[in-house]
Amino acid sequence: MKKNIANFYLFLSALILSAGIGFYWYSQGLAMFTVFNAAAATLIAALPFPYILGKILPFAKGARQAQKSDIKLNDSSQLEDIGNIDTLILGRHGIITEGHPYVASLYPAGVSQNVLLSLAASAEKDATHPLGQAIYETASQRGLQLLEASTFTEVPGCGVEAIVGRNSLRVGSIFWLKKEGIDISADLITKNDQLAQRGHSTVFVANGKYCRGIIAIDDALDQDTLTAIRKLQRQHLHVVMLTRENKRTVETIGKQAGLDSVHGQLTLEGKLREIQLLKARGTGVAIVERGKIPDELCQAVDAVIELAPARHPLDKETGLPPATQENPQAIFLQSGLLWDFAVLQEIGRSTLNRIKLNKMIALIAFAVMLPLSAGALYPFGIPFLPAWGALAGQALTLLLVTINSLR
Repeated sequence: MKKNIANFYLFLSALILSAGIGFYWYSQGLAMFTVFNAAAATLIAALPFPYILGKILPFAKGARQAQKSDIKLNDSSQLEDIGNIDTLILGRHGIITEGHPYVASLYPAGVSQNVLLSLAASAEKDATHPLGQAIYETASQRGLQLLEASTFTEVPGCGVEAIVGRNSLRVGSIFWLKKEGIDISADLITKNDQLAQRGHSTVFVANGKYCRGIIAIDDALDQDTLTAIRKLQRQHLHVVMLTRENKRTVETIGKQAGLDSVHGQLTLEGKLREIQLLKARGTGVAIVERGKIPDELCQAVDAVIELAPARHPLDKETGLPPATQENPQAIFLQSGLLWDFAVLQEIGRSTLNRIKLNKMIALIAFAVMLPLSAGALYPFGIPFLPAWGALAGQALTLLLVTINSLR
């Protein structure tokens, strides 16, 4: 809509300029043929076709290139935002890591390992977070008997809480459990620090007012993503990870993955604050996730990139439907590989370069034709540019813009 309004004003300006030039020379007593020629030539020279076409064609070419690379754009103009991105925000699970978290070890306190895992899985049965699902799946594979929870509450960025019998089970971060007044032993706090330094995610399990142990969860780094990060950094992109997990854990993972910076223990509000700080420095920010991205984050960044869910090579043989897009306004990388963002940005930057050159061609053409058409040099003995001359100039400008756009 904004583009249509802007184009309307450009055409309106051309008409007003043409009418003004015609009226001026009419008031100067020139012959009507000369007056009409000046008005017509000025109108033709001032028409914004080269400027408009100089944006449409590069966007169309960029969209075709993106489609060939299995990149789905909702609007070709999204390439303009992509071309200006210099900071990429990555999630951890399913992006930097493979997205298949697993229980690496159990550290019970006053209970057995099976009891610790059973308590956690009873609370995490209906969890949506990958760590909670990993705990429940491990307990199911071991055939452990789970307790029936009467209530279940998932606290974003903290963990889950369930009521089992007369006791409350809390499974989540150490900071949340401390805030809830849970008694955590010094030995468990020390073990948490050790696990975090190794890059493990730690989940604390509390039954009533006492912490019953730690579940250490690991998720292998995605080698394709690590290669893509190095390529993106060579393209002068700043790669950042924002997550709600323990600071020490994400710092370890950040070093292993070669990220430029990491920020852990962030709530949704904390992530929004970090994005605002980045944008305040004049940074173009894009966020990359796999699956649904909160609307607040989508609105805060300049571009949203969604990776398709990871698919097994045999999926093609099973005839399963293609991966669906969870965020309607996002740019969808159908391959599911971060590597394709490097390809997308190359397309975006080349599109912007074509548009800039097209604008320069259009401005030069206007600067040459408009003074001659309007008779700015007529008092010095230089005749008006005839209407056919302005038309020929417009045609030549459009040809140059087309050639540059499609090269």
